[in-house]
Amino acid sequence: MTGRLMTRRPMTGHAHVVARVGDRTVTTDDLDARLAAIRSGPLGPRLPEDDTASARRLRCWVAGLLASETLIRHEAARLLPAAARPDPPSPGSLAATASHLFTHVTADVTVDESELRRYYDANPDLWTRPERRTLRQALRPHAHQAAALRPEDLGPPESLTRGQFTGPLEDAVFAARPGDRIGPVHTAFGWHLAVLDHVEPARTLPYPTVRPTIHADLLAAARGSAFDDWLTLRRAALVRLAPGYEHPGDPNQPDHVHRH
Repeated sequence: MTGRLMTRRPMTGHAHVVARVGDRTVTTDDLDARLAAIRSGPLGPRLPEDDTASARRLRCWVAGLLASETLIRHEAARLLPAAARPDPPSPGSLAATASHLFTHVTADVTVDESELRRYYDANPDLWTRPERRTLRQALRPHAHQAAALRPEDLGPPESLTRGQFTGPLEDAVFAARPGDRIGPVHTAFGWHLAVLDHVEPARTLPYPTVRPTIHADLLAAARGSAFDDWLTLRRAALVRLAPGYEHPGDPNQPDHVHRH
């Protein structure tokens, strides 16, 4: 075992610093308590045993998690009203606090109209709706039984596009006109007889119709990116992990198994 903090348990009453986040600290007591809670949960039996390389990497992951949670609380205390940052905090309240912080940080993020239109023009396949055909049909084991069916014997209306039928049945349905009687047509399931009720031509949804959806999607993406950038800067400015608690992939870690 190495002499790094992550490989040693603190002596009783002598907690060590795992991370500093502004004027706040995460200690080995905090880390041990969180690990104990994780190990007592449903995934506990699947976690690596203590004093193994995998356990040391897990310890680093949890240390980073606690540092991130502390960063969220630190920034919430700096930016949000007291009602948006419950005290004492809990896992559930942390999620709510992070949501409030996200809303605050990204409140001024917007998407230009030109970007919305560019996205619409660049993705015509997203707004194209294929031809749909509405029909009523029934299936019988023999051709003469299907041919004897009356309109009232057919099932409820079905709205279908190409690809939902195959072979001769699809060809017959998409060659018919409204009101046509189709079949009997044989498939692997038996003999089909149908009546075509309605044809809705293929169309492209106009920009005004889909603009709200595009705006919501692009704004969510822009806000997410802006929040990630902001959080990265705040983490770099405020979070200081103690030696031995770096990301498990950091080359300074004796057990690192991957690199970015």
